Amino acid sequence: MAKTIFVLLIGDHDGQPVDLYQRLQEKDAAQAARAAGFEVNVAWATSFDQYGIVRKHLAAATVDAVIVEPASVATAALILKDLQGRAGAGLVLLNVWDAAFEAHLAAWGEQHPVATISQPQAQIGQIQGRQLSVALPQQAHALVITGPTRSSAARERLDGLRATLRADITLHTAEAGQWTETDGILAFNSWYAVFRSRKEEIHAIAGQSDDLAVGAHKGGIAVTNPAHASMFRTARLFGVGCVPGYGRELVDAGGMAASVSVRPNAGMAVGMLKRFWQDGQRLPVRSSSEATPYPAASAESPAR
Repeated sequence: MAKTIFVLLIGDHDGQPVDLYQRLQEKDAAQAARAAGFEVNVAWATSFDQYGIVRKHLAAATVDAVIVEPASVATAALILKDLQGRAGAGLVLLNVWDAAFEAHLAAWGEQHPVATISQPQAQIGQIQGRQLSVALPQQAHALVITGPTRSSAARERLDGLRATLRADITLHTAEAGQWTETDGILAFNSWYAVFRSRKEEIHAIAGQSDDLAVGAHKGGIAVTNPAHASMFRTARLFGVGCVPGYGRELVDAGGMAASVSVRPNAGMAVGMLKRFWQDGQRLPVRSSSEATPYPAASAESPAR
């Protein structure tokens, strides 16, 4: 009998993916499931709804495993604890991590698969820090729009960026409520309400997603102060994601200086489940997908 997998990704209040990366996750899971001969069902939900949707789906249907990209560490913890006590379902968490997960993962047992797979969040931040360091002049100022800090990805990316950013670059940060263009605009507006009376020149806007960078740029060029609007219009943009159809094209067209290419990993989760069901070996507690600078030379200092 074919295995059935339920995949729950980050969505908005209408049950739609929050960005193109989440749509890539759907395609990645579906492609891997078809190759393995599994049945896969995909849904999207906000952080507030994800736990309830997982419980409802498990109550209504027979599921061999759940793959979830939680919108927050708290949601991931709830789902991990709940499924640990249920018979019959495995779990793979995507792009989230907390040290508190280790005890629950270790206690899961060997009967059902459990694992976490994350983008290399610290490495993503380190790449973006190097891109800024290569591109910006001495004593530059950069605005970084982070994802929501309830997400471990946002915290780890910012720590990674700080670790590789040149010491002479001043960092300004603003937290977005989600990962979309709209949230980038809102985060920029909140930050600018304080910054508007200051005289520093912002040389770059870096978003922890391409969407956030674009949103912040839209907010910047819309400010009523003409000098500031001009400054934000010429500020260089840096993003994360480089999704075909959006971020990659922005870089190629020159609208964004550079991005970090991040591969979807829902298909990787399906592959890990397949290996567990084939050979019965426990899965690694933590695995990582890949990230690379785009363009490739954007994180490299020019030869002297």
